[in-house]
Amino acid sequence: MRSWFICITVGCCLAVHAAELKPVATVHLSCESPSQMVSPNGGQLAVRCKDHTLHLVDVANGHEQYVFSAAVGVSSYAYSRDGRWFAAGTKEGWVEIVPTSGSASPKRWRADDRRIDTVQFLADGDSLLVAGADKPGAVWDVREAPKLRASLHSDFAGLTACALSPDGKLLATADGDTVLRIYDTATWKIVREYRGIKLETFAVPFTGDGKYLLAGGADDHISVLEVSSGTEVRKLGGQAGYVGEILPLGDNRRAAVVYLDNNGLKPPRPMMWNLETLKAEPLTSERPLTGGGLVRGKLWVVSAAGSSLQAWEYE
Repeated sequence: MRSWFICITVGCCLAVHAAELKPVATVHLSCESPSQMVSPNGGQLAVRCKDHTLHLVDVANGHEQYVFSAAVGVSSYAYSRDGRWFAAGTKEGWVEIVPTSGSASPKRWRADDRRIDTVQFLADGDSLLVAGADKPGAVWDVREAPKLRASLHSDFAGLTACALSPDGKLLATADGDTVLRIYDTATWKIVREYRGIKLETFAVPFTGDGKYLLAGGADDHISVLEVSSGTEVRKLGGQAGYVGEILPLGDNRRAAVVYLDNNGLKPPRPMMWNLETLKAEPLTSERPLTGGGLVRGKLWVVSAAGSSLQAWEYE
């Protein structure tokens, strides 16, 4: 699964109106960093350095909790919903889970024989979705020694996006076969499918109330699907390029969306969609930002320059 949101892998610059930014932290970094991910509780940053190392840095004091060396070859990573755990997949098919604080022991195992393109914690923090390159993904029980719990389905090709519902009872997936599937996380059976999308989907988040699923990718619009029926109820369209990432805010009314140029020649364009009026506004500012994430339903953005990083909350 690809993750573009706010410069994580493409070096884009998300920008927002300065009046809508509330400063939340200034952090000292030990390296030059082109991209950063904020943990869901706002307590930590995953800092990707130019030397290909990955550092977990506390926002409050700049302390480095953990460092993945360049030799590890991290290819994908994610925080648990409570921010207490961090998972990293590698180019050689290994997965490592480490605590973001305290002294709990890390866990490391070979999950696939290919590069790990997706790691995604499930709601209970005891399970991890892992997908190797061009594979549909598998669910691992990580409470003790990691063991395979369930294998997901695709008609062909691999996982391109996934998201967990707010209550943790449903998992939405998108695969290269262009089918959107919703799984019951208690049984891992498919409860709904949507086959109305013609091209690959790269983002499938639930809205904060769990009522809708937003699906965007190579199509010229974002589909808004009603979760209870699995049907498309409206579309968000009229934007050039394809959708790289969607982050619904906790107010259930807005979603930040990053559009990418089909030819790769233009910089990414971040927009803020109003899901009620079906209108979008560009996020513009003079501040070049290099990372971010959702923190308790609020959009955080960060800017790193040299050894200093600043973080703001979007209001």
